[in-house]
Amino acid sequence: MIVTMDVYSGRPNPSWTLSEKDSKELVSRIAGRAVAATQETDGHLGFRGYIVSTASDADDPATAAGLPDTFRLPSAALQGMLPAPPAQLAAPLTTEELGDVQKWLLTTVEGAVEESVLEHVTGQITGAGAADVTAEALTAAACIIQNTPYNPGFWNVPAVQPYNNCYNYAMNYRSNTFAQPGRISGHPNSVMQCANVAAAANWDGCHATCSGPNKNVALVIWPGQDYHWYRLHSNGFWGHKPGSTAVRNVDSLNRIIGGALNPQNCARGPYTIFCGYRFSPVGMRVN
Repeated sequence: MIVTMDVYSGRPNPSWTLSEKDSKELVSRIAGRAVAATQETDGHLGFRGYIVSTASDADDPATAAGLPDTFRLPSAALQGMLPAPPAQLAAPLTTEELGDVQKWLLTTVEGAVEESVLEHVTGQITGAGAADVTAEALTAAACIIQNTPYNPGFWNVPAVQPYNNCYNYAMNYRSNTFAQPGRISGHPNSVMQCANVAAAANWDGCHATCSGPNKNVALVIWPGQDYHWYRLHSNGFWGHKPGSTAVRNVDSLNRIIGGALNPQNCARGPYTIFCGYRFSPVGMRVN
């Protein structure tokens, strides 16, 4: 299920994909209730609610529950303006129930929405101190580091090695598509600067803050030309995969990247800009 926060006027609205667990949770909260059509809104500026899109197949929990392919969870400001459902249909969510669902959806964002936007939205949902609610949503899950053992054999085989790059390796997802930051989330980037590459990865779920199970990763830049990613392993050293070449745990001087040596101070060739350390959620996908 894909959730879109209907909030912008000029820019594309932020969207993110719910996990299977969260999809089932959302369905359990709204099943058996009437939901609004996506076009049922006016020209209100600011938060207008969420638009939810389902997979339209029998295995999708929303489809199985009889929910439409797309529907709106309107903001409180718009709920009273929508037409009442026909008498034969189930009643819509109450204002309190709708607020609970919308507040819960904030805990599934995982970096897809800028913090200033979250402050606006949480204030609209709750009418309370937006900063407090935002902090609650962003820290809903404790940070759990789950770095994996070094396993180059998984990557250094003819059917895999040429088709996966440093981003695949750092996020630990073998897509065989030479994955690019932002592509799977619909926000690709072509500007080789720290802020731009990091923002694209942020849309995918790799962010600068940690919530829930994550892996430690690091980003560096060849100014104006390229990016490169590293991933920390439970062995205590960093691994990386330069383009279509083999996975390794050494720097350009053939030194193991561990202990006092790390992505920030190791030999990196033309990748002279260290952008910082980030967190890649366990189970994150790239393309």
